[in-house]
Amino acid sequence: MNEQLSDFISDKNIVMNLHARTRDEAIKDLSFILQKNGSVSDSDNFYKDVLKRESMTTTGIGKNIAIPHGQSKSVISSTMLFARNDQKLEWNSLDGSKVDIIFLMAIPPDDQGDEHLRMLAKLSGKLMDDAFVDSIKKASSSEQILKILRQQ
Repeated sequence: MNEQLSDFISDKNIVMNLHARTRDEAIKDLSFILQKNGSVSDSDNFYKDVLKRESMTTTGIGKNIAIPHGQSKSVISSTMLFARNDQKLEWNSLDGSKVDIIFLMAIPPDDQGDEHLRMLAKLSGKLMDDAFVDSIKKASSSEQILKILRQQ
């Protein structure tokens, strides 16, 4: 399988101007966007499932990036959402950095651990590449984000 990150993120799941003031507000707002876009049936339930996962260990991976995710019966189909917040948020990140780049993953409970692991592995590999991270941070439009995500 030679998947690209863009296989998991559609253009409607790219948010370039999120205005959240807290981690929880960011997750709540993004959960609502996933519901509006048809990936999640109940944004409140999905939000609670993501917060439950977040309470186990932080998803702030460093470099101002977080990968919150939730396995939830409210998820209609596995998907990922990219968001850039207009200010850095406290996220209890592994390196102590605040977060303004968010990749929210939504996974249905019957995923069998497969789809989201492929998404996470693909994303994690890309995030270890400083050039990829820099290009994501400098991109100014959803079209640029999609173009970057399509690059192998």
